[in-house]
Amino acid sequence: MPEKLEITELDFEAIKSNLKNFLRNQTAFKDYDFEGAGLSVLIDLLAYNTHYNAYYLNMVANEMFLDTAIVRDSVLSHAKALNYTPTSARAATANVTVVVTPPAGNTQSALTLERFQPFQAEAVDGVNYTFTTTEAQTVLKENSVFTFSNVTLKQGTPQVYQQTYNNVTNPKREFELPDSNIDTTTLQVLVQESDANTSTKTFTLSTDATIANSTSKVYFLDTSVNNQYKVRFGDGVVGAALANGNIIISSYLATDGDAANRANSFSVGTISGFSSVVVSPISAAQGGATQETLTSIKYRAPLAYTSPNRMVTTLDYETLIRNKYPAFESLSVWGGETQNPPVYGKVFLAYLLKEGVTINETEKARILREIVLPNSVITVTPQFIDPDFIYLLLTVAINYAAKTTTATAGEIEALARTAVQTYLGADFNKFGGVLVPSRLERTVDNISTAVIGTNITIRLQKRVTPLLNTAKTYTIDFGFPIRRGSVLDTVTSTGFSVYDSTNVQRLAFLDEQPNSFTGVDEIIINNPGFGYTETPTVTITGDGVGATAKATVVNGQITKIELLTRGEGYTRALVLITGTGYGAAATAIIVARFGTLRTFYYNDLAQKVIIDATAGTIDHVSGQIILDNLKILEVDAADNLVRINAEVEPGVLTATRNQILRLDTTDATALQITAIS
Repeated sequence: MPEKLEITELDFEAIKSNLKNFLRNQTAFKDYDFEGAGLSVLIDLLAYNTHYNAYYLNMVANEMFLDTAIVRDSVLSHAKALNYTPTSARAATANVTVVVTPPAGNTQSALTLERFQPFQAEAVDGVNYTFTTTEAQTVLKENSVFTFSNVTLKQGTPQVYQQTYNNVTNPKREFELPDSNIDTTTLQVLVQESDANTSTKTFTLSTDATIANSTSKVYFLDTSVNNQYKVRFGDGVVGAALANGNIIISSYLATDGDAANRANSFSVGTISGFSSVVVSPISAAQGGATQETLTSIKYRAPLAYTSPNRMVTTLDYETLIRNKYPAFESLSVWGGETQNPPVYGKVFLAYLLKEGVTINETEKARILREIVLPNSVITVTPQFIDPDFIYLLLTVAINYAAKTTTATAGEIEALARTAVQTYLGADFNKFGGVLVPSRLERTVDNISTAVIGTNITIRLQKRVTPLLNTAKTYTIDFGFPIRRGSVLDTVTSTGFSVYDSTNVQRLAFLDEQPNSFTGVDEIIINNPGFGYTETPTVTITGDGVGATAKATVVNGQITKIELLTRGEGYTRALVLITGTGYGAAATAIIVARFGTLRTFYYNDLAQKVIIDATAGTIDHVSGQIILDNLKILEVDAADNLVRINAEVEPGVLTATRNQILRLDTTDATALQITAIS
């Protein structure tokens, strides 16, 4: 019985081997030398043919599904079925004020700043970019000058294309735009009647085909080959139809995307013949972005299908905003009802730009006005929240067996550094990042079989921009539980100058008072008692010292016991109430939740001298620090940032809402690795 031919193999060598085995079991080819005979060439040919067909069919199957497709045209075709149009490149946008001074004796009363008026920007990374206006603006003369306020400039080169419609050669009414770097948000489409009739009508982009009728002057935007776009027109049922001989005039900007971000100084030659022009920046260029990637299209297309042009759920907000403003690297949206305390009727939007900076107020207002408000629920107020950066400081201690490896300690440390930075890669440095200490330690353990064990200490750093020479209360929220006693001067990387009690300027540091977190946190009234005609005395006893409290009496009962001083050193405490009444009882709560921060300086003998013993408090459970009425004169750092470090309690760190966990690779203290054999 001839051996069956295996058909499940896809590899060339396996296919060839199966063919040989099959032929060897045939009577006609039983004695052939398949390695040396000419038949070997034919077997190779059969194997190649089978391998090619298998590869081809596998790729065809992959391209049939959005998740597995890798050819851009295939991905775009699947996105089209979901009614999703991938975002084009986006032009960097700046806002300026333009003041034009006409010559003496000029009687002109109005001046127009035309669409596509070019402005030259100062170099960004050594390259000069051209910005233009995208809308015409007319102003009247005031105080002998023409002032154009809040002019929007977009980076790019104006392009204008004219194409004539012919229903025979173009039955689908499609017109391709030849630039792959088009910013489709700047696209303006006019339809001219004919060569003889130059009257034009403006067609606008359709965002909802269900409301377009036979007279709606709309166009539809679609993707084309070579990363280009095409404009489609209606058929007379959904959207107004074109007539033979109509001339389609498409104008837009071809942009360099995110390369022009940060441009903040502009000049212009002449405006309507006037050369005396002053351009003053209002906001630097932001929002520039490259064309949407395949990975992004695969992620966003299904989401866009579930939230077509409306913002109701938080996912709707994220999908539509990211689609219309692709400059966001990461976006986090949450409802005000989840805040503590709740803020009903609001939705909060936290963002991270690709260039890692915050957007200015002008750009926030534009995004809300042009993108969010037209699609959101009227009764919900959107509000932008800046990202809250929490910087990681990692100390990695590695034990390794030197006898089992030829690698030096330095080489082990270098491998560990690469492993940690890879673990904390691009997907981590955004909203929703999660740091699992055990996984990070395991990642380091796996760099070499010589590694015996790894211990990682995680500290967090918050950076504060102080208001110099002004007394101010600073609230610093780490967002995670802070280990008691961990806010020490030895891990506070920056000092700051303050006045001491004698009005002498000192270089001060912060630390937590020893044992300040072992004081009494709260007194709970168990029984208010009765018959108290005078304020009773509250006495706190226990194994600590210094806790005091005061009672408040209303209608003969104790309604409140206020903690005056928390004391320190308590592990247990009793509350005694003595006075003219009866039955009152209370319990002292010691949970070591709160600690006290102090400021100090080092004298000439390197001894600590306390400046303010109660400069602030720290809530170890919530991770919130409050520095009360602190007047900082100057900061001992080139960037004028006060850095406060604290060690977190053991556990998984999960960034929520507007939090972003970040490893600052420019900070030499951010990642310290030591390998010991």
